[in-house]
Amino acid sequence: MFVRDIINANQSDSLISWQYNWGDLPPAYLATSNIKYIPMQWGSVGIDNFAEDVKMQGADTILAFNEPDYVNEANMDPVGAAHLWIQYIEPLKSLGIRLGLSELHHDFLPLHWYGTGVEGFYGYIWDVHNNFPRYPIWITEYGDTSTNDTEVLNFLNQTVTYLDTLDWIERYAWFGYFRPRPDAHYNLLREDGGLNALGELYIGAKTVHTQNVTEPPSTLRTVNGADNPTQAPASTWAPYPSSSHTLGGWKLQLTTAAMTLLSCCLGVLSVTL
Repeated sequence: MFVRDIINANQSDSLISWQYNWGDLPPAYLATSNIKYIPMQWGSVGIDNFAEDVKMQGADTILAFNEPDYVNEANMDPVGAAHLWIQYIEPLKSLGIRLGLSELHHDFLPLHWYGTGVEGFYGYIWDVHNNFPRYPIWITEYGDTSTNDTEVLNFLNQTVTYLDTLDWIERYAWFGYFRPRPDAHYNLLREDGGLNALGELYIGAKTVHTQNVTEPPSTLRTVNGADNPTQAPASTWAPYPSSSHTLGGWKLQLTTAAMTLLSCCLGVLSVTL
């Protein structure tokens, strides 16, 4: 993805109200957008500085540990991750900061889902809600991996309409905000960086340019050096498990926190304490 694409979108008259980039501090092109930024502790690296970075921003909500059960992501063992959470993340609760993770102390549950068709998606989020009815849910990544553009467009249209009716879905984020690539049909941008039909539906408005944007010298790299947080082509993805599942030593009741760049907030522009 290109930095200029993000800058352009952040100048849009749109429904986008929050964003994140897998990092604890927003880069300049996000910090100047006036769109709420959610800090994230992606893995174990740099965790000793996380609390200070969060307090410096005055953030009221954080996310942590991006898919720790996957080798290509945070890749953390359960015991080590729990110890880091207790030592570095849990103390933020005393400052009134909301914590997003699937275990230990948490205030909401972040989920991922990839697959085809609304039935599997709806079944998954309702399964999580029925098991944890006291907690709001953030769908921090989701997408339809069909190779048919019309099917993907219909999936997005149905799901954003439905999610807006569920009071226990606090925020959701479609993945992803990038130009066409051979392995994906869920991109929100055309080849020239403008919004495609999917992007216009999701963002809710066409981009309005309010300043000159210079072509960057290179493509944007995320905090972990990847421009795709899942590191896998669409053809290899499947819906996440909807019940208890063991993977790499992790006992998963649901998938843990992960990011997408631009996200829709439901009901209000930001989460307040």
